[in-house]
Amino acid sequence: MPSWTSDYALLRDRIASFPNQQEVRSVNQDGDDVEILRYWPDASWTAPADAKRLIFLGPSDESTRASLQSQGWQHSATMHLLAGKPEDVEQVVKLADTSGLFEAPMENYDVVEVTDFDRPVARGRMHFGSAYGLLSDPDLFSPDDPDVARRAVLANFAGAAFSHGLPWLLLVATEEHASQLPVGWSKATELTFWQHN
Repeated sequence: MPSWTSDYALLRDRIASFPNQQEVRSVNQDGDDVEILRYWPDASWTAPADAKRLIFLGPSDESTRASLQSQGWQHSATMHLLAGKPEDVEQVVKLADTSGLFEAPMENYDVVEVTDFDRPVARGRMHFGSAYGLLSDPDLFSPDDPDVARRAVLANFAGAAFSHGLPWLLLVATEEHASQLPVGWSKATELTFWQHN
């Protein structure tokens, strides 16, 4: 599995392990909420009995989809891994005079928060890998201008990745945000999420 897949667990405060070469298994800090991330299997594959969520990489397999549905799994979301070079994507976004931007390094990732009148309006995380920065799609908390707040978080991380000399930025984005690709980003692969009924 590509190294960003286990970093994606870290980015969400999850603990990753590798039961085999095809899968990343992760749990929350309490050891619960088992999630399996892997490439699409064939229809004969069976999810581990304790799995609560599955994430498959790449184009979907129709026979596997049908098999999963017959086993009580339901498609819950589609996201996209976007890739861009730090120097090719936006690194500076002008915020309103009432806004501020704060950075905080944590153990497994850095956090950037945008505020307006001291109220948080957007927050994102980035994990520094050896050759990439892996970003989560920023969380938005009812900002007046959602597009600017989101772009400000991503631009700040792009600048940080550029200053660290990282050749790539990777962003796990919602389907909505991936459909409006900003300059410098391209779709690398699809992530299909499944939840057990």
